[in-house]
Amino acid sequence: MRFCCFSKPLFFVLLCCCFSASAIAAHKSLLPLLREGNWRGALTVNDSIEIPFTFSIEIVSGKKSGAYDKYQLTIINGEEKIVAENFVWSPDSVNWRMPVFDSHFKCARQNDSTFSGIWFNNSASKPYQLKFSAVYNKPRFALPAIFKTPYWGGKYACTFSPGTADSSAAIGVFKQEGIKITGTFLTETGDYRFLEGSITGYTTFAVSCFDGSHAFLFTMKFDPNRILQGTFYSGKSWREPFTGIKNEKAELRDPTKLTWVQDSTNINFSFMDLWGKPVSLSDAQFQGKVVVVQIMGSWCPNCMDETAWLAGVYDKYKAQGLEVIGLAYERSSDTAKANANIRRLKEKYHANYTFLNTGKSGKAAASASLPFLNGIMSFPTTIYIDRKGKVRMVYTGFNGPATGKYYEKDTNEALRMIQLLLAEKN
Repeated sequence: MRFCCFSKPLFFVLLCCCFSASAIAAHKSLLPLLREGNWRGALTVNDSIEIPFTFSIEIVSGKKSGAYDKYQLTIINGEEKIVAENFVWSPDSVNWRMPVFDSHFKCARQNDSTFSGIWFNNSASKPYQLKFSAVYNKPRFALPAIFKTPYWGGKYACTFSPGTADSSAAIGVFKQEGIKITGTFLTETGDYRFLEGSITGYTTFAVSCFDGSHAFLFTMKFDPNRILQGTFYSGKSWREPFTGIKNEKAELRDPTKLTWVQDSTNINFSFMDLWGKPVSLSDAQFQGKVVVVQIMGSWCPNCMDETAWLAGVYDKYKAQGLEVIGLAYERSSDTAKANANIRRLKEKYHANYTFLNTGKSGKAAASASLPFLNGIMSFPTTIYIDRKGKVRMVYTGFNGPATGKYYEKDTNEALRMIQLLLAEKN
């Protein structure tokens, strides 16, 4: 029997191929090691404070064949579920992007139950990064060492930054089931969306959320007089005190009376659409129509909630003469990037109405660009204009679905206004 003799270079190549094949096989054998189920994620702010949130990881294809080729990561904030985009994983890394907002995660895996890395938030006015860690099957907040939990659910009249020039009113609305707490804070410029947390002690509880652009943590403690003493953490370093007292009759100012028309003779504007074409309120396509003008930004979570609602309303009533214009005040001065962010929001919610890039950013710039109003104090602010071009209502802020009955009340009133204006003759 003759044996083939290989040259040293050829033998080395074959050896490498065999080794590579073995390495790839071993590499693939590690791929299923992402644990399915709920995970605890935490962003570190102020160098030591953790803003926790819950997410799930599940296999969505290949499980029956053993290929484990696709996982899905879903952020969970109470009733809200946010599915990550471009989820890419390997034995040593986990990376994904957030929908709507311009942010992403880059992480290294330690084992099948932990990974850590960096959250890159490019949707902020000044982009920043935060340390991130994740561990499998841990609660959002540490479980309290008590057997009987007091009931802290209800409605609270709150004051943020009390006793300062920046003091502002808010309403906390919370539901409690056992030790679990869900709810939100309503303010005169919007709400803090879906917050979730738990009782952390006999007189303490905490709630938090993460939506891809904003990370919020509210820690709360009751003093002997049952006065709520809290601290609000947000972003890279924001920290703000607040107080509250239970009050089922607490109310905020009327959102239809915070912004108004100060010059009814010059209700107009002109900005570029997402393709660089100038569009004005005075254009023929808007004449004789009911026009809803949404003053917004793709970075704004309350604007996101309003866009989701307006998209459906527009599709339903467009044939009856409704037009909607989203005036985007973006945080990026790069036109291409700003337009990409607006398109991301538009596509996510199938918003088929007109969006314009104002090329401006911030409340002061928004106020200056719309001089017929007394000023802009909130994103979003929504203007309802009748068929004759007269402003009939200006609504400051937007109560999103996390606010429950407040969302239903406000959207019902807005819808009644739209239906009323559509029913009027030109």
